[in-house]
Amino acid sequence: MSANAKKDAFDSRMLALIGLMAALVFVGSKIEIRFPTILGVSRFHLGNGMCLLSGYLLGALPGGLASGFGSFLFDVVFWGGSPVGWIVTFVTKFLMGFVGGLCFERGLLKDKGIVPRLIACGVLGEIAYIIGYLLKEFVTYRFVMGSPMSAVSLMMIEKFASSAVNAVIAVVVSIVLYTVLRPVLTKSGVL
Repeated sequence: MSANAKKDAFDSRMLALIGLMAALVFVGSKIEIRFPTILGVSRFHLGNGMCLLSGYLLGALPGGLASGFGSFLFDVVFWGGSPVGWIVTFVTKFLMGFVGGLCFERGLLKDKGIVPRLIACGVLGEIAYIIGYLLKEFVTYRFVMGSPMSAVSLMMIEKFASSAVNAVIAVVVSIVLYTVLRPVLTKSGVL
């Protein structure tokens, strides 16, 4: 990245792109399939795919910000909860977009081709998110709510399984959208 590009990293164009990607994260989070589980209801959604796509298209920091803001606003509007929960969502989703974008920016597996590179960066972004998400869930259920460890263990297994399926969906969605959108956005001068 040139000195001028670094200096202008958050110009009005980049802020608009962050806002656009945050909106896609927000909408993608609402495109969901809910299903019953032993402990209640879980869901698969497209928001995580948009988080990874944000990192790939915008880079680590802007992609992380778009991921965090879009997910934060989704929680505020649709989930309610507390400001602490919203901040944790911002941080964990930020990490997904940031780590995926950072790996992509740094050229992880660049010599292997675009799809293996996107898979590796997406998996690393998802791992960062899942660790943060499961840590939040563990602390909430075990220490804040005081649930017994046996119940928390069962809940963690279920949350991990759901998160892993969401991760696979996110990686696939982000690869498809990146390979379709990147050439068009580059040719049009948006990126």
